[in-house]
Amino acid sequence: MKKYDLLTSIVLLILGIILLFIPGGIITTVIRIFGIIILILGILSILGSSKNRKNNTDLVYGILICILGIVFISNPEVIASIIPFILGVWIIIKSLFKLQYISTLKGSTDYIKPLVINIITLIIGITLAFNPFKGAETLIRIIGIFLIVYSGLDILDYYYTRPKKLKVIK
Repeated sequence: MKKYDLLTSIVLLILGIILLFIPGGIITTVIRIFGIIILILGILSILGSSKNRKNNTDLVYGILICILGIVFISNPEVIASIIPFILGVWIIIKSLFKLQYISTLKGSTDYIKPLVINIITLIIGITLAFNPFKGAETLIRIIGIFLIVYSGLDILDYYYTRPKKLKVIK
């Protein structure tokens, strides 16, 4: 392992700590950055439409994308709450269909495990749908924990596997 790898692990450790303790700030920052990228793409589309005046779809597309980018930049909390809400509703629907299927397995010995898993999945879906920002923050915190564990293990690995400098006696 090189010193560059150690530096990468330290940066990932810091990122993991930030994700763990400030998840809401990270979510809104990422959404704002995404909004800036969308806005730039919209502006480029508008500029590209000025070259090709026969096709107005690039102009309309550029204007709509610019508006979307501005919405992302100005309201990141709203955008952050919409995505987990949609994901939560989708998880709820999938869990309900699976629970309906599992009810046909009642006489089987394989009934309990899928039932417990789908009830847990249903609870996660309800949490995401009715408290979307907290659900997104929880997911970001879990990613932060994984980054902290990974980078911590990587740093330990660096110190255990680095070449030892041996003194050579002549």
